[in-house]
Amino acid sequence: MAMQISPLVSKDNRHQAAGIVPGASQDKPQELAAKPRSSGDISVKAQRHGQWALMSQAQFRLSTLQSMEQAVVNTYRQLVGLARQLEQNQSQSQALANQARALAHQVDGEGLLDGALAPRRQKGEASFLLTRVDLLSQRSQAETVKIGLPNGASLSLRLGAQASQGRVLADLGAQLARQGISVSSNSQGQLLLSGPEKLFASPWQFQGQGIRVPAGNPVPITLDVQPQVLDQMAQGLAAGNVDYEKARLRALLAALEQHRKALAQQRQQLMQKMESLRSQALAAGQSPEQLGESVKTLMREGDFTLQLNTLMAQANLSRQSVVALLAG
Repeated sequence: MAMQISPLVSKDNRHQAAGIVPGASQDKPQELAAKPRSSGDISVKAQRHGQWALMSQAQFRLSTLQSMEQAVVNTYRQLVGLARQLEQNQSQSQALANQARALAHQVDGEGLLDGALAPRRQKGEASFLLTRVDLLSQRSQAETVKIGLPNGASLSLRLGAQASQGRVLADLGAQLARQGISVSSNSQGQLLLSGPEKLFASPWQFQGQGIRVPAGNPVPITLDVQPQVLDQMAQGLAAGNVDYEKARLRALLAALEQHRKALAQQRQQLMQKMESLRSQALAAGQSPEQLGESVKTLMREGDFTLQLNTLMAQANLSRQSVVALLAG
């Protein structure tokens, strides 16, 4: 039921709004005066309003997840068709290279998948690689690295001696998340950052202690746009590297299937939370407030990246291992 909003009562019409007809007797105004609302009523209405606003946000997130899932499925189907054609007629590799370029253009235009064909956190965000500084490899000495972003924000990252790639990604990700940037690593072990394009429009400022980053004055470093894997495939096909591109295709298909599973899992979780919030079902022992917080967390984290990494780890489907496995 939609929340009803009572109209404001001005000084000129307050008697009429209280139920007094012009000209009628006003012998007992105390019986006709509107009863003040209790704080409990106001609290309930405020809570309902917050829940419906949250439901609207969750519905938008759900729509985005569905669009991403459909983009993954469509890309998968087109790559299956490309793989079949490549198996049937390898001599047409130039024509197939053109198909790969066209698909790359389509994917970029939709803005739902990144250059590696992984779903973006949000439609239209940009993905860049940090290739000129290696923050992810282990070092024998600790170091504090300061990073300045184009929007004026800055962060200080403490990299411990022998710090693992996972630890660095977690620490850096926690700080950059405040700027709307997510972090991960690609198959070459390079740092991949995704977020608003304006935050990558100019160089980032790095200052270290001479271990990973030069000491002294901040050094401006430009991040590289994430390569489009389909463009790379088109170049390989045009050059006649058919066997290598066959292996790349199989690896991409395997990864896309994991993306689809992760998206479907998050979509189902969000739908279940929304239904629980809508019905305020308490069978699971959660209050509406707790359910609301769980929906907020699911939307805020999106935790697609975490779920995907978990699935990929379970299936042992890192891009490197898939390519090596299928090419062997």
